[in-house]
Amino acid sequence: MADARHNLSVLESRIHYTFEDPAYLEQALTHPSAVKEGRSRGPDNQRLEFLGDAVLQLVISDLLMRHFPDQDQGHLSFMRAELVRKEHLAVLADRLGLMDFLRIGPGLEAAENVAFKSVTADALEAVLGAVFLDGGWESARAVTEKVVGELPEPAEDIKGPKSVLQEIIQKRFEGDVPEYRVRENPGDRAERRFRAMVYHRKRLLGSGEGRSKKKAEEAAAQEALNRMRGEGS
Repeated sequence: MADARHNLSVLESRIHYTFEDPAYLEQALTHPSAVKEGRSRGPDNQRLEFLGDAVLQLVISDLLMRHFPDQDQGHLSFMRAELVRKEHLAVLADRLGLMDFLRIGPGLEAAENVAFKSVTADALEAVLGAVFLDGGWESARAVTEKVVGELPEPAEDIKGPKSVLQEIIQKRFEGDVPEYRVRENPGDRAERRFRAMVYHRKRLLGSGEGRSKKKAEEAAAQEALNRMRGEGS
């Protein structure tokens, strides 16, 4: 629990930001379980998490665009997906010692430590949302850049959307690979086109068309990456 373990000014010093209205930070650190189980009157941090996710996506997109001007959309999408995934956010939250400041319910407090990864990742996004509401865009950008730290170098072996998508699927699902299904669209032979659909575990990730099977598969993979970007994956 936040009040018992640390004064919130300690966390403010770690993120290099002092809140004008500390209530925003208190809300960001209040997990829904604390409200449901009577440990806090609320509100909980879910709405701030929603906002903070958008802040994080935009700041990282801007950082990647500025730091890697020669990288294409596929590379940038892959790097952003890695930087905003829950596992990575949990690592960043751990560096801040964020768990020590959270208000959580007794049931969650007794849970296995593995459950805290998602909790701290969500709380980190909520903190970024709180900074945005309290201090505006420039403050939120500065704090986010400080929390994210040094950007990784782009992977040299990624050559296109198919490779990017496969990397993401393999990392997140223990070696799984996407499945492509391609069919030729009817029409003039000289203008023939192919349509590809890419799936993971029977879930349609994206589709696309091209003058060759390879081009169609690349287009389908790119649409899948675009969808992941839109969903904050």
